[in-house]
Amino acid sequence: MSAEPTYEIVDITPELAADWLDRYNTHNRNLRRRVVAAYARDMEANNWQQTGESIKRAVDGTILDGQHRLAAIAEANVTVRMLVVGNLPMRAQEAVDGGPKRSFSDTLRLRGEKQYVLLASLVRRAWFWNSGLRKSTGNYSPSIPELLVVLEQHPELRHSTEVVARIKNSVPIPGSILGLCHWLTYRIDPDDAEFFFARLADGVNLEAGHPVYVLRKAAIEGHTSKSRLTEVVAAAYVIKAWNAYRDGRTMGLLRYRPGGANPETFPEPR
Repeated sequence: MSAEPTYEIVDITPELAADWLDRYNTHNRNLRRRVVAAYARDMEANNWQQTGESIKRAVDGTILDGQHRLAAIAEANVTVRMLVVGNLPMRAQEAVDGGPKRSFSDTLRLRGEKQYVLLASLVRRAWFWNSGLRKSTGNYSPSIPELLVVLEQHPELRHSTEVVARIKNSVPIPGSILGLCHWLTYRIDPDDAEFFFARLADGVNLEAGHPVYVLRKAAIEGHTSKSRLTEVVAAAYVIKAWNAYRDGRTMGLLRYRPGGANPETFPEPR
């Protein structure tokens, strides 16, 4: 007769987590460092949420599920109280994480947010921007609690989402890029931002040389040409046009050089 599972609430210290990983984490998938880093940041910031998810161990102590949480405890150097389920058969590991993981947009939908998919992508962009990342986001992955903190600190992101939802089909720039740039410029001058993005969408009464006219032209040409605008270049174009508009300058061509021998510094809105 197989042993019955055991259930125990354990205060897992960094030392205990490291010991379990060293001795018992012998039959698991590869550790994903981005996941560990995100969990560790939540634990350090006291944003770690108890969801009832357990650390699962086999009869011989083998870690079947929970290695990322244990690694995060060791990395964050904090003690976290968790449910530990023991005496499980090794085959129980095959049923772990079998369903789709809940996304941030799922979380926003459950909270009743409007335009939750677009809002989720915009909040994520804002998190990267606030983290000082302008170009590459491949090595970092924010957690859902971190993203919720951004939305709590910047409720105006909802307004930017509403604006972009209205205009995103009128200009060939990714909605999350438009949203990020609207949010950044709206914080500088709400009236100028509303005018800038309204004219970006409709092109009304814009003369050649007007920064919004030049931006619209660059976006449309970039959408129809073989060499499409990357998201980084599109964001740089919007910010460059905004800065020219704020300075009262006319423009000829929009250019941005993200790489090569002499890469250009990513522009900052002002």
